[in-house]
Amino acid sequence: MNKRLFVSLGAFLVWTAITVIGGRIRSEGEGQLVDAVTSGLGWPFVVAALFILAVVLWQRWRDVGLCKPASGRSLILAWLPMIYIVGGLGFALALGLPPASVWFWILLNTLFVGFSEELMFRGALLQAFRRTVSIWPAVLLTSLLFGAVHSLNVFMTGDLRSALFQSTAALLSGIFFIALRLRTGSLWPCIIVHGLWDFATFTLLVSADAESLGGSGAPTGLMMFVPILFVLPNALYGLWLMRNIGKTHTSM
Repeated sequence: MNKRLFVSLGAFLVWTAITVIGGRIRSEGEGQLVDAVTSGLGWPFVVAALFILAVVLWQRWRDVGLCKPASGRSLILAWLPMIYIVGGLGFALALGLPPASVWFWILLNTLFVGFSEELMFRGALLQAFRRTVSIWPAVLLTSLLFGAVHSLNVFMTGDLRSALFQSTAALLSGIFFIALRLRTGSLWPCIIVHGLWDFATFTLLVSADAESLGGSGAPTGLMMFVPILFVLPNALYGLWLMRNIGKTHTSM
C-alpha cells in the first residue's frame, strides 16, 4: 500500500468516526436523520469537513479537485439531478415550506455535508485509489465505500433496513458524482449539486410531514425503495458519462 492510500484510508476512518459518533452524541442516542439537519448547526458535519480539509492541506494534495471546472459549459452535465432538485423544491413549495429558521439550518448543514463528503470521497479517496489501481476499480472502490459509510446511519436511527436502503441509494448517487468530478475536473460542481440535492430532499421531507421534526419521519414498506428508484437514473447517466474514461483517465 502506497503512502497516499494509507493516509487517505486513515483519514477516512477518522472522518467516519467524527461523523457517526458525533452524530450520535449530538442526537443524544437514536434519532432521525432529518433531526440532524433541522435542529441547529450540525457540528459533526462542520468538524468532519474541517478535518478532511486540514488533511488535504497538510499533505498538499493539489489534485483533489478544489479548482475551477475545466469549462463553464461542463456544468451543463448536471442537468438531470438539477431537474430533480428544482422539482423537489417545487413540490416543497406547493406543500408549504418549513419555517425560515428550519429552512436555513437545512441549507447550511447540507452544504457542509456536500463539501465534507465530496472532499473525502471524490477528492481524497478517489485520487488515492487512482494512484494504486486503474480508473474503473478506483471508481468502484470509492463508490462502495461511499455507500457503505451510509449504512452506519443505523447507529443514529436504530433502523438497519432503512440504513441499508440509504446505503444503496448513496452508492448509486456516488456513481454520478464521480462522473461529474471526472468530466469537469473539479469538485465544486459535485459539492454544489450534492448539497442542493440533500437540501431539496430534506426540505421536501419536512414539508410533506410537518411532524417529522418531532416524530419518526422514517419511511416504511415500499416507500423505502423510493430513494433508490429516484437516484437510479442518475447512476445510469453517470455510467454513460464515464463510458470513455478507460481511455481518457489512466492511472496516475
